[in-house]
Amino acid sequence: MDSFRSLLPYLRLHTRQYVIGLIAVAIATAVNLIPFYLIRLTIDGLTGQVDGNPATPGLTVSTAGLYALGVVAAALTAGFFMLVMRRNIVVASRQSEYEIRRDLFAHLQTLDKHYYDRARTGDLMNRLTGDLSAVREMLGFGAWQIVNIVAGFLSAFTVMFSLSWQLALIVVAIVPVIVGVLTYLARLINVRHRLAQEQNSLISAKAQENFSGARVVKGYAIEDREIEDYRAMNLELLRRNIALTKVDGPLRSFMSLLLGLAFGLILLVGGRLILEPGSTFTVGMFVQFVGTLERLTFPMLMIGWITGVTQRGLASWLRLKEIFDAQPLVRDEPGRADSRLQTLRGDISLDHVTLRYGQTTVLNDVTLNVPAGTFLGITGPTGSGKTVLGQLLTRAMDPTSGTVRIDGHDLRTIPLGALRDAISVVPQEPFLFGDSIANNIGFGVEARDLPGVPTGVSVVGAPPPDDIPQNPDPARVRNAARLAGLLDDVEDFPQGFDTMLGERGVTLSGGQRQRTAIARAIVREPAILILDDSLSAVDTETERRIVDGLREVSQGRTVILIAHRVSTLRHADQIVVLEEGRVTEQGTHDDLLARNGHYAQLERLQRLASDLDADDESVADPERAADQLEHQKVNR
Repeated sequence: MDSFRSLLPYLRLHTRQYVIGLIAVAIATAVNLIPFYLIRLTIDGLTGQVDGNPATPGLTVSTAGLYALGVVAAALTAGFFMLVMRRNIVVASRQSEYEIRRDLFAHLQTLDKHYYDRARTGDLMNRLTGDLSAVREMLGFGAWQIVNIVAGFLSAFTVMFSLSWQLALIVVAIVPVIVGVLTYLARLINVRHRLAQEQNSLISAKAQENFSGARVVKGYAIEDREIEDYRAMNLELLRRNIALTKVDGPLRSFMSLLLGLAFGLILLVGGRLILEPGSTFTVGMFVQFVGTLERLTFPMLMIGWITGVTQRGLASWLRLKEIFDAQPLVRDEPGRADSRLQTLRGDISLDHVTLRYGQTTVLNDVTLNVPAGTFLGITGPTGSGKTVLGQLLTRAMDPTSGTVRIDGHDLRTIPLGALRDAISVVPQEPFLFGDSIANNIGFGVEARDLPGVPTGVSVVGAPPPDDIPQNPDPARVRNAARLAGLLDDVEDFPQGFDTMLGERGVTLSGGQRQRTAIARAIVREPAILILDDSLSAVDTETERRIVDGLREVSQGRTVILIAHRVSTLRHADQIVVLEEGRVTEQGTHDDLLARNGHYAQLERLQRLASDLDADDESVADPERAADQLEHQKVNR
């Protein structure tokens, strides 16, 4: 019941539909019993035993015609009310499915990296499809059949007791047995369905990972191993589904067995009641009783099926509720976030910031001031905390101690929406969508909502996906591509900015993906631009063009460039060196070279590697190598 109560908010949205539909089911169920009463009158009229009175006149042709019309009218009436039911309950269940899916997706958007670090994509997809379908089936067909069963039992037993209490008691005696067995099997169904769904989620996650990592699988030639692993997981799913079927399948057979016993007893006892001297129980009444019981057969058989549907639906709803119950670790704190802070300039300060993961210290007492409009470079060994520093600025996490401020405001007082709207981040491994290059670049500035569809209503009549406006400003997109050093590459494509990318942008090279992500960040014109080692996959010449573009972009905004190459950082206003979570060096390029510390050593090593590369190239192309060496001397 606790699980069902959490579904009530969605059911209340369609109260009128459910009330009308369920009343229609009850009426249709009761009307379906009328033909058996008319058949009883017909049979007793033929035998001259209407209501057990031999003196009653026999059946006439006109009366038989009226009875026949009554049967047809009852069938039409029941059919009409069943149509009313479907037009209300089935539609309401589909709309509830849409609303739950909409809210699930919206809630998933609020969850932070801590949740997605633990969640598996395949499992989430299975919950949004298989589990949600099970809930919809429970809210639609399940709700309809529950009322059908209740109304069927009430109307049928009312009729049966009015005909013969002896025969009715035989049927009543079977009900406790049915309820007891069904209660036991329902618990087993709930547990085993949940186990089957969990295994299904594992299979979905395995498939999703293999599809995304197809190149790695083929590159290591381990297709056979992956196939064997997938086969083993499928066998486990088969085993769990068979275990579920062992308790789900016998329900219908068990019900049929009990009903068969009931019909046998009714035939034996009912026959004796008819043959008893002076009995008022007629053949017509017996036929009506059997017909009413036959009408009760389907609801009784459906008890087992509905029990399974309900248990599967509730088990699936619990899995969906786990998503709803998940909360982000980083969120706007009630009473602390100031809604008036909506515009940021980009003045950044870290005051004795420390961040720990368990017993590991990632950042240790970092103090840093970055005035608005500064081009800041950050470098340091792998694992020194460079990426984490950028994540603190977007509040992907909060520091263990110390304070991070923007424009003098503690980040925890700035609404997350306003904070992240003012910051664009380009990670080292960018994610691109299976869309056009133009739409990928303009992703952060174009609204993708379905136009004209208010919250909480059906999307019937909404435009198909192809009609959703996805037209970012061509001039802004083109300028961002130029600044990111991507424009020449795009113009070489046959379809230019309309070129469709494969999933995750696999049709582009690593450098092109990084530059597309840089263009996507630039086009938003953020107050703060963070590039986390996002030039690692480009050559030195392309890197130079991108850095020139970033210097143009940096006018009036704060740019934080995290990189390992000294050539990338040399023109930054300030450079910070992180080692083991501490700021060990800070200054301009020339200042840090003069200090002869980690930065100067890094510059010497990279210059030596560049000279060696130039010597190797001089063997194959002396003229090109000479030009590159001359360019390097000028830069120095």
